[in-house]
Amino acid sequence: MGQQKINNLVRRFSYLIEKNKDGQAYSDFKEGINEGLEIAKDNFEENVGKFDFSCSDEDRDARIQRLQNLFNLLIDTIEITKKPNYSRDQLEGIYKGFEKSKKLFNEFIKELI
Repeated sequence: MGQQKINNLVRRFSYLIEKNKDGQAYSDFKEGINEGLEIAKDNFEENVGKFDFSCSDEDRDARIQRLQNLFNLLIDTIEITKKPNYSRDQLEGIYKGFEKSKKLFNEFIKELI
């Protein structure tokens, strides 16, 4: 996959994530959701090379499922430890943000493929 295509994919997914952040996150939980989305976005950007979006020998549904499974694995293996500056609500929000990022990724690949 060419660098331009990778950059376009990252830009499109980043835009979708940013669009779904809560601009008025006035609670620890909502701030955590935004943080979880940001972590997911960064992880996708760092690992986009692992995703094969162009596998043409698969049917559309199988390709979507394969890419979704890879993204889910990437997100599920992120470990967030309770840092002194994270409250319990923030940690719960981060994990909620991870779950939201999985749904957004599904929207992203369905539109893409």
